[in-house]
Amino acid sequence: MVSTHTTLYLRVSEAKELLAKDFNGKSDPYCVIKVDNVVIARTATVYKTLDPLWGEEFILHMPSGFQMLSFYIYDADKVSGDDILGVASVTRDYMYENKNPKGLETWLSLQKANKDLEIQGEMLLEYGIRTSEATGQSFVFVTVMEGRDLAAKDKTGYSDPYVTVTCFDETKATSKQKKTRFPEWNETLEFLLPEDTCIADLSVIVTVWDKDNFSSDDFMGQIHLDSEDVTHGTIRNWHAVARRPTSDRWARRASRVDRGKIRVKLQLLEEIVLPSSCYRPLNELLADAVKMPTTPHSRDLGHLLWDMLEQDRTIELGAIAMSLVRFYLSQELIFEFLDAVIVRDIEKTDDVNTLFRGNTLGTKAVDNFMKVLAMPYLQRVLKPPVDRIINEKKTVELDPFKVNSVRTRRHSLHRESEESFVNHSLEAIEDYTCEIVNGIVASVTFCPQVLRRVLRNIQIRVREKWPEEVFEDVPYIAVSGFIFLRFFAPAVMSPKLFSLSDQHPNHKVIRTFTLLAKIIQSIGNLTPGCLGKEVWMEPLIPLITQKISEVKVYLDALVDVGDFSAAHRYLVRQQSNETILIQGYLHKCHYHCKRLFRPIVLKKCYFYLTRVMLCYRKTPEDEDTMVMVENICAVEKLDYGALGKSNMGQIIHKTSDESTAIIYFQAKDVNELTAWISAIRKTCKYNVCRIETFHPGVFKGDKWNCCRREQDIAPGCSPTYHGVVLGDWQDPLDPDVDAQIIYSQIAHSKDKIRKMQHDLRMTIAGNDPTRAAVPRDSNDAAMASLSLVSGVLDVTEQLAMSHQTFVESSPRLSHTSRSRSVSSSVSGEDGLF
Repeated sequence: MVSTHTTLYLRVSEAKELLAKDFNGKSDPYCVIKVDNVVIARTATVYKTLDPLWGEEFILHMPSGFQMLSFYIYDADKVSGDDILGVASVTRDYMYENKNPKGLETWLSLQKANKDLEIQGEMLLEYGIRTSEATGQSFVFVTVMEGRDLAAKDKTGYSDPYVTVTCFDETKATSKQKKTRFPEWNETLEFLLPEDTCIADLSVIVTVWDKDNFSSDDFMGQIHLDSEDVTHGTIRNWHAVARRPTSDRWARRASRVDRGKIRVKLQLLEEIVLPSSCYRPLNELLADAVKMPTTPHSRDLGHLLWDMLEQDRTIELGAIAMSLVRFYLSQELIFEFLDAVIVRDIEKTDDVNTLFRGNTLGTKAVDNFMKVLAMPYLQRVLKPPVDRIINEKKTVELDPFKVNSVRTRRHSLHRESEESFVNHSLEAIEDYTCEIVNGIVASVTFCPQVLRRVLRNIQIRVREKWPEEVFEDVPYIAVSGFIFLRFFAPAVMSPKLFSLSDQHPNHKVIRTFTLLAKIIQSIGNLTPGCLGKEVWMEPLIPLITQKISEVKVYLDALVDVGDFSAAHRYLVRQQSNETILIQGYLHKCHYHCKRLFRPIVLKKCYFYLTRVMLCYRKTPEDEDTMVMVENICAVEKLDYGALGKSNMGQIIHKTSDESTAIIYFQAKDVNELTAWISAIRKTCKYNVCRIETFHPGVFKGDKWNCCRREQDIAPGCSPTYHGVVLGDWQDPLDPDVDAQIIYSQIAHSKDKIRKMQHDLRMTIAGNDPTRAAVPRDSNDAAMASLSLVSGVLDVTEQLAMSHQTFVESSPRLSHTSRSRSVSSSVSGEDGLF
């Protein structure tokens, strides 16, 4: 089966020159991220500033056919409600056309929010041209069947939609459907086709409106049909509603006020994934590159592939490293792959002091391997001290040049002296450092066995080049360079990026984490006296020296494991079934559709998810109520209008008697809701009991309040598994997707490979004028290299032919470029709003 895999790597960095909405001349801004008008996530709120710094990163697995990514900036206001400061949008086509290996980083100008641009949903239409047998006249007919997932224009979370159809300067309308985002009409509108009309000029405009009694009707989207769509006969299709072209007048009015700018970094990765059988030659090629790294053939093949992927890539190095790690995890060859790229880095390093310091394919691969395998370990070790630091909110500073700017009670007679403040800060930093390092040192048994064996192998490989007798600390530095400098220290520096905190800490606590990260780096470097220009950290040298000795003991224990063998490969396939993927408190909703009074009861419950089961309980003393993951049919959002509650979700599952039950739950915010839905979706992605449709409303009284269908067993009105899914360390392994990403990067070097093949053939034939006569040994080496290069080129061309065959045979894929050009013409010339 051919599918389209679309991933967006997004970083919301900062904003500047925002509008002031508060009396103090500032705002409390936060950013809401929408995909096709559906809220996906939001950043933390930064208080009292017009130039907020967020620095939040997201990996979004996008639905096929998405069109628009939008950033809404709000000012948080608990009293009068949040005010919108501005909005910026980027089209998919703009991101696709401006691809960059390092990502597209740009400032987007904020515009005034326009309700006409908040469009979403699809319409099912039947249309065509038919001739009356009685009169012989021809008619253009449009049957408006139904709509789904339309935008909510009213405060109730619903709309009152109706449809107008315009053809031959004549407009007709359907009836109004009350309070629904999933209307059903089944109404046919006919237009007489004049005899002198040229069919090539035929144009039909279908417009969806929300009926308002006390104001003008709200625009909900348009569909344009032309002569290629409307032909003789009957065509039945779902059509996505689109924005109408932005008028120059509105653009001029919106640009009168400077609303500021937002800086984002975008990288769109869109791949057409072929059936598994197409990737077998590539799988075998990648396996040969790591299976026998001691043989010249395998080593040369690996170096050839790694050099191409590292130098001639169109995506960030971390992204290609993650694809390689996930691919070799699925093939149970991760240990061999990491060994091959680490040996490659060691061979290229002459100065031991620069070992593993740069960003190479090897270091990035180990970084991503630790994230995939050891995130639960990291959270177990660092979350308690991180929570304590955030909750205590101590003001800490050791730099004497910054002390005066952070001391409290600046104008008080009892203001703390500078010396006293520094001493108190030093005590707090020492206390936090001891808690963090002591927790790390005592956590050896919790570290995943596979990671310990990988670190042990790194140490062995380093010792082969730099013997321990001469370079005493090098084996320690090789291991601590990964586990401390690339794992623990970054997590302390940015706890939210490593899921150690739900929100970014305030600026005072951020400074505390920055100082602690510097100390962890010094300990990881095993050099207590190397402080550079930060001489004010000298009072910490005795503590750092003491902790370095403890860390060396920890590193010795960490690598004190046996050799990696086939018996341990089951540890590599995935996290164990008992690993908790996500946990926390949610409000479980007890909904009774027939109860007259108090139909909605929300009770706080503790939920946790593993790869086998979803469990929840009311109190720690209660027994778990379990839902097996294999019995989960779908997990989806619930409309606000369903129960009048925001951030609601539903888990549809099979019960022991094979009936269907629904668990309704409420999260504290959209981030938590999206995280839970994404985690459960990825865990039950391949379930046999999956359903194709669901109801985003509830069965209230005698009908579903989303689509007004009157049977409680009526089929769903909205497709499941259709929205955005957050990507993270717990993404299920999908070797076909990762193989496709690797192939697309190798294919980018196809011209370079052909040139290498041509040069080698010329060398072997003796026709290269730049070379003297080739000795026999050199000729054999050239023949071997030619064989490797030709093998890579054959696999690449074979996959290219498979892509061409499948794309040509799939109308949906072959019309992708056409749909891009159409959406670009509707959205705007540059794709920016």
